[in-house]
Amino acid sequence: MMQVVPEEAAIVRRIYTMFLKGITPHAIATALTEQGVLTPTQKKTWQPSTVLSILTNEKYKGDALLQKTFTTDFLTKKTKRNEGEVPQYYVENSHEAIIDAEDFDYVQAELARRKALGGSYRGTSCFSAKLVCGDCGGFYGSKVWHSTSKYRRTIWQCNGKFKNGEKCTTPHFTEDEIKERFVTAWNTLESAREETIANCRLAINTLCDHSVLEEAIGRKRGKIDVLTELTKRHIDENAQTPCDQEAYQKRYNELLGKYRALSAELAALEKRRTERKLQAARLTSFVDAIEKNKRTLDTFDESLWSAVVEKATVCADGQIVFTLMDSTEVYA
Repeated sequence: MMQVVPEEAAIVRRIYTMFLKGITPHAIATALTEQGVLTPTQKKTWQPSTVLSILTNEKYKGDALLQKTFTTDFLTKKTKRNEGEVPQYYVENSHEAIIDAEDFDYVQAELARRKALGGSYRGTSCFSAKLVCGDCGGFYGSKVWHSTSKYRRTIWQCNGKFKNGEKCTTPHFTEDEIKERFVTAWNTLESAREETIANCRLAINTLCDHSVLEEAIGRKRGKIDVLTELTKRHIDENAQTPCDQEAYQKRYNELLGKYRALSAELAALEKRRTERKLQAARLTSFVDAIEKNKRTLDTFDESLWSAVVEKATVCADGQIVFTLMDSTEVYA
């Protein structure tokens, strides 16, 4: 049974909180290193890959994926990453959770969103992974102008603006200008918020109905269990009685091929279920944010920005298209 170490759990929760505020794994690693926080292996320097592994490890929400690796040689104890050679088992609620299941799902949704957008990003701002260039599709990043003079200021522009010999035509913005545009966009939605909430709740109810997928997943797991048992018997028979090794290998390869095919089909079904759950989680967070912020905004609200904006695309003409979590587009 896994036991929670309070000090380590606090670091894990902090990493999740930072990421959900828009801070990237690279920036989180830098911050933890600068603050003298030791890694899980007691090293002084954090790597982005270490942060990412924490953000994607199901054990922190109380679940466990068994047989991620397996022993290939019991004499040398040599192990190998499981790439389908042996069955894996996912156990829900196997131990005490550190991260709420919803927060874990939100993080997976945000990771998937950033991956789908593409591009590289680094930064500590809530704009780092959401402000997108309408020309090249890359992320905007912060740049310091006149760093050594009294005219010093920070602007946001496309990270690839001057790459590959083709200059993006999208303009730069100051942080205050981006905030003002968001406030304007949000306030234009005032009359449509109730309808938006109703539509989202309908979508959430549809997305949360996993009954058909659960039945399909159950049937597929049943077939895999049967195939696993057949394979085990086949291996045991070969170990206990003299067999034609060519025939044994042929049958083993047939069983292994079927196992891998069924596993791929099961993975596809589970991916669809996860995607539905994540979209439902994102929409639920979106609706909660709208209901808490039905008022007209006077100033920028970072938590509202993080909850409702999927991406903000900067156009060449200077407009910003705010794509909300429900796919609504608002120009400002």
